[in-house]
Amino acid sequence: MPQDFLLELVQQKLDDFCDDKRIELREISEDLEPLIDFTQSLLSGGKRFRALFCFWSWAGYQQKEVELADLSIDSPIVGVAAALEMFHAAALVHDDLLDQSDTRRGQPAIHKRFESLHQKHSYDGSSERFGVAGSVLVGDMMLAWSSELFGDALLHSPEEAAEASCRHEFGRMRFEVMAGQYLDVLEEHAASTRAPGEAVARANNVMLYKTAKYSLEAPLLIGAALSGADGEKLKGLSQFGIPLGLAFQLRDDALGVFGDPEQTGKPAGDDLREGKRTVLIALTLENLPTSVKRIFEELLSSGEIEADQLEFMRQTIIETGAVEKTERLIAEHSQRSIEALANLEISEQGRNMLAALADKVINRDK
Repeated sequence: MPQDFLLELVQQKLDDFCDDKRIELREISEDLEPLIDFTQSLLSGGKRFRALFCFWSWAGYQQKEVELADLSIDSPIVGVAAALEMFHAAALVHDDLLDQSDTRRGQPAIHKRFESLHQKHSYDGSSERFGVAGSVLVGDMMLAWSSELFGDALLHSPEEAAEASCRHEFGRMRFEVMAGQYLDVLEEHAASTRAPGEAVARANNVMLYKTAKYSLEAPLLIGAALSGADGEKLKGLSQFGIPLGLAFQLRDDALGVFGDPEQTGKPAGDDLREGKRTVLIALTLENLPTSVKRIFEELLSSGEIEADQLEFMRQTIIETGAVEKTERLIAEHSQRSIEALANLEISEQGRNMLAALADKVINRDK
């Protein structure tokens, strides 16, 4: 693929940054080495959607067609893309802890790695509390590092106005995803106290701020802002990115219940075990008779679901028509996004590459 070189540069930027931080951490204490080991391991994988959407949005507003071979590890867009991937990894660390999810990309989640470290060395106290503490601190450290990468990249930004706009979009992304994360946690705990008829709307709001805006809209706006785009151009990108982000998360919700663990890197039905109040679940609950709804919600809140109970929940979701409704929503959001992309004032190179990325988002299986 032509963008492999870009992804190699982003990975090298992250690796070089981590190598420098490893030296700094060792100078403080060798006991800090697991922090960078776990960080670098998490940064070595992933779909890199945020880096790619950011880059091709940036490229779409350049004055001439971008030649990937002209990029270097010091190009501002490479540093910004790397900062987005660092921020995403930090969010995953905290998200896995909040959801009590034991795996990420087929490997132990960061808090589980710290638990294992505690057990391996027979430390005093609770290995679980040690895991929580370690993952909170690593996630916080990665958030700080994402800001450092971002700031360093903008030192080479050619225009002050573009830099200011880029910083504004980066700051808004960080604010909104934390707000969405809290709403997600709140929904898991407070859903039973809310009016049932509001569940789908609340799930949509969580989806918008926790994922859709931060996963796709924000990278698009940050990349375009770095190129100097503003006003109607950024508005048009939002009209493309938000519905695509919603389709992205709805697909993620479906995979979280019905996905193949070999593809997703997570246990089958993990979202059900974590009690996720997704749009898929909200659509299910609004179409269940009271007796079945009570059983379903008890299982959703239990955190412990046996294989036969998981199968019951999956079959119930299908029978309510929630899966079909979710697929229709994915198709509707995708169509809105594709139409918005066609209307963007953007280079043909940018449009074509963003269209190819959108297709991957819509039709992914992991």
